[in-house]
Amino acid sequence: MPMPISPLAKQLFKRTRLLFVICLAAWLVPQFVDFPARYESRIDKAFDFVAIVTLFLQLGIWTNVLVGYWSRSYIERHGRDRGDATTIQAIAIVIRIALWIILGVLTLEEGFHQNVTALVAGLGVGGIAIAFALQNILSDLFAAMSIVTDKPFVIGDAIAVDNYSGKVEHIGLKSTRVRSDTGEQIVFGNSDLLKGRIRNYGRMDERLAALTTSVAGSTPPDRLARIPKIIREIIDDIPNTRFVRSSLTSISDATINFSTLYYLTDPSYQIYVDAQQTVMLEIMRRLKADGTTLGVQVESAAKEKVAGLLEAAPAS
Repeated sequence: MPMPISPLAKQLFKRTRLLFVICLAAWLVPQFVDFPARYESRIDKAFDFVAIVTLFLQLGIWTNVLVGYWSRSYIERHGRDRGDATTIQAIAIVIRIALWIILGVLTLEEGFHQNVTALVAGLGVGGIAIAFALQNILSDLFAAMSIVTDKPFVIGDAIAVDNYSGKVEHIGLKSTRVRSDTGEQIVFGNSDLLKGRIRNYGRMDERLAALTTSVAGSTPPDRLARIPKIIREIIDDIPNTRFVRSSLTSISDATINFSTLYYLTDPSYQIYVDAQQTVMLEIMRRLKADGTTLGVQVESAAKEKVAGLLEAAPAS
């Protein structure tokens, strides 16, 4: 049973030029055929020149196939969205240009026997000048490569950077566009974006919810001891929640405060706000049924009492 040929091998074979095969065969001729001595040196040089030029040309074609195969495979495996595809294609173009420049310099040196030292130095100086002129664009381009390969976020993730937050809509070569929670579009330069600290809410497995419950400062200790148990029972009855703790944290004349932590096993923000609302409403019902007064009511009553005292006070 014949071994299957990989798609890459098929592409390399398909892009192998007949001229390369002919020149390779012609280059082997002087190895087996003796030419007259007066023509032998010229014939060897001619065959060597043709072989070197066609070899580097074929190497360029093969490397072009390899880069194209790599970019398509990477997009299929990791980046089907348009932003990733654009960035990978740009990287592939840069690699192709660099490889063709290297092969061109080698052809001049090996095939045409030219001294390329000055040319390489000129390319180096020119490259440095171009890099300085385009440093902002290049920094954004390399940042785009980092985003695509390292993937700190992908299109569709909800992220927060500094005081801005929203959902990633597009990852380009120079900028990343985010649709903010309030509706407007925010455009970040890729290099500036990676300099900050990014919070990626799209990678959350669980969401932590915190809740503070305040009751009247005159609540008896036996009722206070029941409050954490009541809160736990409420949270345990709500789907997609995992209770962590509920405990008394502070005491004052007006209020006594309890701090509660629990996890939402589904990190959706809508599920989070719905769960918080359900927990708070149920706490209010259960505490009222238990005869416990919330601290907000005490604060309101205290304000009314102070207002009454001010009204009753004699005018100065």
